[in-house]
Amino acid sequence: MRAWKVYEFGDPARVLQLEEDAGDFEPGPGQVKVQVEAAGLGLPDVFMCANNYPLTPPLPFTPSQEAAGKVIAVGAGADPALLGTRVLGPTLFQAQRGGLAEACLMYAQAAFPIPDDMPGEEAAGFFIPYLTAWIGLVRRARLSADDTVLVLGASGSSGSAAVQLARAKGARVIAVAGGAHKAEFCRGLGADAVIDHRSEDITEKTLELTDNKGASVVYDPVGGRAGRAAFKATAFEGRFVVIGYASGEWPKIELPETLPKNISLVGAMPVGFSPDLLMEAHRDLIGHWQRKELKASNVQVFDFDNALDAIQHIAAGKVEGKVVVRIAGTGATH
Repeated sequence: MRAWKVYEFGDPARVLQLEEDAGDFEPGPGQVKVQVEAAGLGLPDVFMCANNYPLTPPLPFTPSQEAAGKVIAVGAGADPALLGTRVLGPTLFQAQRGGLAEACLMYAQAAFPIPDDMPGEEAAGFFIPYLTAWIGLVRRARLSADDTVLVLGASGSSGSAAVQLARAKGARVIAVAGGAHKAEFCRGLGADAVIDHRSEDITEKTLELTDNKGASVVYDPVGGRAGRAAFKATAFEGRFVVIGYASGEWPKIELPETLPKNISLVGAMPVGFSPDLLMEAHRDLIGHWQRKELKASNVQVFDFDNALDAIQHIAAGKVEGKVVVRIAGTGATH
């Protein structure tokens, strides 16, 4: 079996290596083995290579937190009916069996079925960005069609998913991106307005676009100065949803600052929820996809042999949508 592996921590360009004979493995209790069609990559994979991520696995490990493919073996306690089923879901990357290989491991209860007409490249980049957006916006922020949502990092995988989902739920969306090209990309996703943070002040422009009311929901996967600026533009009784820190640092927000406008700081991470709730989220998201309200085709696809280029592409900040590595045929039927 071929697999990309990290044997020491450092720059992904130096430490990520393709192993032609990585050996075979079998699923453990409650697990399934998946023949990978495609694997999703993101900033956490870059951070893991450098040992700068809280869920970094022990060495050596195979990156990629999400994948899509066909179940080819089931462990004890897993439903045998899953054999042969096309699924998407989170990989057992923490057990060193991430998706950047010809086969990976998943928990059976987190292996979600793929529609017959969903290509593997789309499915591989679907789970983490869209589920995170669903948990952050629908579950935690209690999004409604009356909301104005300010999305930071809107051209990245997490941000672009949030832009689309918020629009699909009927909310007004203000996207924040860097540069004219990324701004146009966000408009193509359905953003009602775009703030170019390279030439416009996030706080001032948000207030201008909202008649000085501010954004009722802020979706922040960026942190740092951008997160701080977005917090200052949060509306009365607004919800500031904390997703991540793509900038390398969390936004500096003091708790007393939440008081004058009754702002809620809301943590959002798609972990710890019941399988039933995750299935509810998956079905809702797939429904939006089938109605063409989520453009999961906004993926940048790299071939397996060029996975090193894919992770460097992410590290260089060139992402528009989701980076996916194609490993086998899509498996979709059209």
